[in-house]
Amino acid sequence: MPASTDPARLPFIARTLMPREVSANATMAVALGALEGGLVGVIVKTQFDGVADAVWVNLAVALVAGAPAFANIASLWISGLAEGRDRTAWVAACKALTAVFLVVMAFAPVNVLGLVLITAAMIASRLSWAGVITLRAAIWRANFPRHVRGQITGRITVIYSVIIAVTAAAIGLLISIWEESWRVLFPLAGMLGLLAAHRYRRVRIRRGGRLRRQELDQRATRRGGQLRAALGILRTDRWYRRYMITMFAFGSGNLMVVALLVILLTEQFGFSRFNQVMITTTLPLLTLAVFTPIWARRIDSVHILDYRARQAWAFVLTLGLFTVAAGSGQDWLFWVGSLALGAAFAGGKLGWNLGHNDFATDDQSTLYMGIHVTLTGIRGLLAPLAGVLVYQALEARQPGLGRWVLLFPFTLTLGGAVTFVVLAARRRRELAVT
Repeated sequence: MPASTDPARLPFIARTLMPREVSANATMAVALGALEGGLVGVIVKTQFDGVADAVWVNLAVALVAGAPAFANIASLWISGLAEGRDRTAWVAACKALTAVFLVVMAFAPVNVLGLVLITAAMIASRLSWAGVITLRAAIWRANFPRHVRGQITGRITVIYSVIIAVTAAAIGLLISIWEESWRVLFPLAGMLGLLAAHRYRRVRIRRGGRLRRQELDQRATRRGGQLRAALGILRTDRWYRRYMITMFAFGSGNLMVVALLVILLTEQFGFSRFNQVMITTTLPLLTLAVFTPIWARRIDSVHILDYRARQAWAFVLTLGLFTVAAGSGQDWLFWVGSLALGAAFAGGKLGWNLGHNDFATDDQSTLYMGIHVTLTGIRGLLAPLAGVLVYQALEARQPGLGRWVLLFPFTLTLGGAVTFVVLAARRRRELAVT
């Protein structure tokens, strides 16, 4: 066996590639800190409140808070464009676009046009980052072997999460002191993002040439485009189809939370800008860094359905805490819920980045990830908007009734968690029979 394919050497190879991945992306985390949905949601809610009807401002909050997920709707299109091409160059280009649109956000005037501009630029920036996520998944699959992939991805996630959390906290603190400070900080973060894009071009992919040839061969023999291929996978791979359906309901509940928290903390409880950023962004990211290594060991050892059957209950606990906090008016429970949200997201991010690998072959991993990410984009658009519309309907019925809106996402998340338990048990029974 050639040395490069010796399984005993793969962890060493992965360890040599990981520092390059980390160093090339660390500065990008600063830009992502400025692009956190919770932080931008707070800026939109507090800076533009009064320049348009409250319903439209709240819908804009839903769009920017959901943008990190909603933007993934472009995943299949991006993966199709990059199929058979140099992924490193494409990832670098997508990072550069992410940074450019971040800079554009800083120039939004405080009027209706500015509300539209900052919302559109946030979505465009996150659309660009969706390309990074989609294409980077194939790079990580090629560079990191299965039995340590979760732990390595976890280490990278921890580093990024801490940097993003500190960045978001710093911006949140500064906008509490000088509310226009984000107009200076966003361009600075964007410049660091452009530097990160330049540095990423030096990252290499193990057997990248062979991977590109496989993808080109697959494209030549495939009828139709990426969408048709994706529909074919969902039609023939019943376990992946079941996983995606359950993730859609489960994830919809989770994706409503940040937008609803921003609105509730402002309108119902009067939290300061800094405290809102801490609850919706900074504390969850710091807790995520603590819990990611724990979940990483779990995801490396079991199938994604077994993993989700346990990990999903962390989100149920989180939504339960937030629901009780809002309903009872106990402010301190929001802080506890924020810590729980980070613990849940720690496991959720790993499952989201790596879960498709338990269903896909090497040459189809990008397409499987594209399906997952695209469906995330659809619910990322619909779920926050649906949550805000439910909130507005409750408030129209009776002022103050909107604080109970979190029962909606809690129910969706609970149903998804129960379904994951059922699916995992059914899969284990089928394997036992065969």
